[in-house]
Amino acid sequence: MKRILLASVAALGLAGTASAADLAVRAAPVPVPLFTWTGCYLGINGGWIGQDTSYTTGKQLLYPYGDNNTVAGGDGVPAGAAPLSSYAAVSHSYSSSQSGGTIGGQFGCQYQWGWFVLGGEWDANWAGVKDDNFASYNAVVTPGFTWYPRQELTHTQLDWFTTARVRVGAAWWDRVLVYATGGLAMASVDSYTQVAFNPGNNPFFIPQYFGAYRESRIGWTVGGGIEWAFAQNWTAKAEFLYIDLGSDDYVSPRTSFNGTTDTRVWASSVDTQAYVARVGINYLFHLGPAVAPVVARY
Repeated sequence: MKRILLASVAALGLAGTASAADLAVRAAPVPVPLFTWTGCYLGINGGWIGQDTSYTTGKQLLYPYGDNNTVAGGDGVPAGAAPLSSYAAVSHSYSSSQSGGTIGGQFGCQYQWGWFVLGGEWDANWAGVKDDNFASYNAVVTPGFTWYPRQELTHTQLDWFTTARVRVGAAWWDRVLVYATGGLAMASVDSYTQVAFNPGNNPFFIPQYFGAYRESRIGWTVGGGIEWAFAQNWTAKAEFLYIDLGSDDYVSPRTSFNGTTDTRVWASSVDTQAYVARVGINYLFHLGPAVAPVVARY
């Protein structure tokens, strides 16, 4: 009887061992870190740029000889005529808009605390936008003098722009960053003004007044965008910027008049703003660990 019982127990033990050996062993959990925006990035961008330009142009006066405000002869103004300041009322203001393309590159660095992301970005861009305005004006009669009919051409061109901005964002959806941005902007602004009187006798638009302005203007910019990490090191973004470059003031001196010159000039004030809508792609060099607890995938 004892032999039967011992044989039964041994058989049950062997069967349990074989059954346990047949069970699949569950793999150990593999920790997968959440995406982090901490790091530096380098990328390219391209899109659309619009330019709004406000012009104020008109006849102004220069007095190189003290406060003398009358002139004898010269440009047909007789001696003892009304003060020249009364002739300076011929001026006008207008606005226009143009648009074109833009392409450039950017570099930036940022750090993430929880969902909060803070960083800075610098970009440099080519801009293909220019504004040309051509207008004809009728004669204007002022006290003691008559302005002849004239044609006027004004030109403004934005060759390139660059910005240095702070970016403040929120990464509530892990791989999607929504941000606001703002900082300094600089751009190359090229402007000139040509004025030609007596268009009937001047069919080739030979300007009697000509002046130009070309300078790197410093202004400010503000905007925002959204960026998506579609791979571990690659992100894509869509962004909008408003850029204000302030005003450019320059004069167009008299070129010639029957071999004589006068002290009056044609003055221009050009106020320039730009709107940039663009997309871009960045390669992100991660510099920090995951910013959230790891999760396990099985």
